[in-house]
Amino acid sequence: MAKPSKTDEAKPLREPDDREKAAMDRALERYKARPAALEYSVSTSPEGGVGIKRPHSDTAGHLLHCLDTFGTASSDFASNAVTQLGSVLREEKQELPTEQALNAGLAAVSGIAPQDEIEAMLAVQMVATHDVAMKALRKLAYTSDVDRMEKFGNIATKMMRTYTTQLEALAKLRRGGAQTVRVEHVHVYQGGQAIVGNVQGGGVPRGQIENGQQAHATDARALAVAPGAPMLCADPAGTGMPVAGSVGEAPVPDARRREGKRGAGR
Repeated sequence: MAKPSKTDEAKPLREPDDREKAAMDRALERYKARPAALEYSVSTSPEGGVGIKRPHSDTAGHLLHCLDTFGTASSDFASNAVTQLGSVLREEKQELPTEQALNAGLAAVSGIAPQDEIEAMLAVQMVATHDVAMKALRKLAYTSDVDRMEKFGNIATKMMRTYTTQLEALAKLRRGGAQTVRVEHVHVYQGGQAIVGNVQGGGVPRGQIENGQQAHATDARALAVAPGAPMLCADPAGTGMPVAGSVGEAPVPDARRREGKRGAGR
């Protein structure tokens, strides 16, 4: 990033306009409504060592905040999760991540808001996967070597696909793995209204799923035709449908089965 010139530094900044002020006011309200994310201070000791510590004086409060962030009652689990997260977020050849990188990762975990240890492990994996994908994309953006471009491009693609899978796994975990199947049967008869039936998977008799409790015969209203509309046929005299066997016209038998008569005509 280019450093600002002395002319730019001397130039006074303008005041925000009304739209910007309104946007900032809305942002302030949303900011106040959001819970504060867990944070640590990354510091260097006089001996040259690097370590992390809580950023304020309330030891018990910070511990509770950490436990709540990872959805656990185990301080060992929470401490180990912070260590695992920091080991991935650090830069190459660095002992610890920067304070910004660590707290950004913790903010992401806070946003996922795991409710138990399983969700917490998945949340840490998601943050780590995203970070590796971004690092691969960064290396991809700053190389002109085709082999390296392909290498880092493949890594980034795999990590982003993995992240999507993790996100789907989290959603499935939170809904208990249940899936709702909705089947709709729509029947519209002439001069009538549409009848919509909803069937939800689980506990539904097989017969209802197969035919939605419909009659086997077609309702006569569905076969109604406009008065005076002739039936198209090959007979120029228009005498109706040809009849096999005996000569004459007879009503078509109802196709509805009767109780106890299954297979009687066979």
